[in-house]
Amino acid sequence: MHGNADLEKKVMLFKNIIFATLITVVIIFTYIKSVEAKIQPEFDLPNELLDKTMAVLVLGGIDYYVDNCTELTPLGIEYRNEIISYHDINADLLPINPGYIKGALSVSVYDCQEMFELVNALDVNVTNLVIEPI
Repeated sequence: MHGNADLEKKVMLFKNIIFATLITVVIIFTYIKSVEAKIQPEFDLPNELLDKTMAVLVLGGIDYYVDNCTELTPLGIEYRNEIISYHDINADLLPINPGYIKGALSVSVYDCQEMFELVNALDVNVTNLVIEPI
């Protein structure tokens, strides 16, 4: 009978440890999610980018800049992704979209410094979208 009581105590201790661990995991998970939500910037796209045709043109120009000059900053990547998700654009099909191609060709007449200024002029509320060319 004495051994049975010890076993019950061990089982109860094990259950309490599992329960406490689960509560801790839930608290940590909730905290991480709330911190991630605060870190991710929310963009209010300018009126020009609310039009899907214009947004595709701009994406073509941005990608031409990235391919030929320098890369986007992490904020620039998020901004580009926001444009794509806002319009529910299939990013895999962008390179064959005539508007995208037109956007790339439109900026191809500029040098990297001029394109840098154009990309940063997209949204006066959001700067530092691209890395400045050397």
